[in-house]
Amino acid sequence: MTIGIYTNKSKDVGGIWSSKLHALLQRNGIDYTDIPDGDFSVVNPVEGELADKKIDLLIVLGGDGTILGLTTYASRNHIPVVGINAGKLGFLTEFETFEMETAVRLIKDGKLKADERILLEIRVGGAAYYALNDCVFQRMCEENNAGSMVAALSVTLDETLVDEVVGDGVIVSTPTGSTAYSLSAGGPILAPDIESFCITSISAHSLHHRPIVYDSRTPCTVRVEGGGAVGLFCDGKLLKRLSKHDEVKISRAPHAVTFLRKKDSNFYKRLLLKLNSGRS
Repeated sequence: MTIGIYTNKSKDVGGIWSSKLHALLQRNGIDYTDIPDGDFSVVNPVEGELADKKIDLLIVLGGDGTILGLTTYASRNHIPVVGINAGKLGFLTEFETFEMETAVRLIKDGKLKADERILLEIRVGGAAYYALNDCVFQRMCEENNAGSMVAALSVTLDETLVDEVVGDGVIVSTPTGSTAYSLSAGGPILAPDIESFCITSISAHSLHHRPIVYDSRTPCTVRVEGGGAVGLFCDGKLLKRLSKHDEVKISRAPHAVTFLRKKDSNFYKRLLLKLNSGRS
């Protein structure tokens, strides 16, 4: 077994935790390779020689944002992910840095369980992008502060209009992303094994807007109908600026990402712990 290690060096100052991880893997006779540092994201995925390297498991030493940046690489190459939290919230990670020895032992003994998460596929401008959390359409201020201060968007499911939003924008989230921006905007929490996506409006200028949960197999289209400039963000990264009449197609990605977790790991306990205290 060969383990790939990606370390967010801004979180692991001085390489303290990565050095400890290297030592633990060597002590347990496990081969590993370090993934070179990079600002990886949905708009800058891991590619080149590294993408072709044989890696059986990926350890991410960082926070949730670091894991989001490796999602495309891990899912496309069917590599399970173990997250070790060197960040703040660590909702996606399974271990804290003080549990590193336990993590290596469970990996070696094959005593972790799989937690598969579905992804969004976002098609725009002839290109496809993949997001673990969400796809967000959000109004952007023009440099000269001119034009409308709201976004006007229409949302269709299976070619049927289901909502028209005038406001700050719209979030299309996965179950994983339902505990992120969508939750802050008033969306529901979806259990990770539910095969559904959620549409949540952002500060809509209306009394009737409510989140819509729909089957992940249903195609979704978001169209810019007017208003000001709209930014298309995926997992927190700006993909492009959209203009009137631009359309974005959103569907379920053909591949998923698998996290490896402790046998006694429980989503609802994690939810209570992380979102109530913001720390472990």
